[in-house]
Amino acid sequence: MLGLIIVLLCIGAYFHYKQNGGCCHNHAPKSSYRDALDIVRARYARGEINSEEFNERKKALE
Repeated sequence: MLGLIIVLLCIGAYFHYKQNGGCCHNHAPKSSYRDALDIVRARYARGEINSEEFNERKKALE
């Protein structure tokens, strides 16, 4: 019975790990990159930042 509980906990931990993209990766998910890039593009379109600042921020996101 205890073995079954341990196996179920390991399976649950494995799926939790896979769903959250692992524990040791510092890379932002692709959707976060796209969201950040969309914000920078919108700020540039509204004239809040100039082309130089836009290019710097875009480069920093890559």
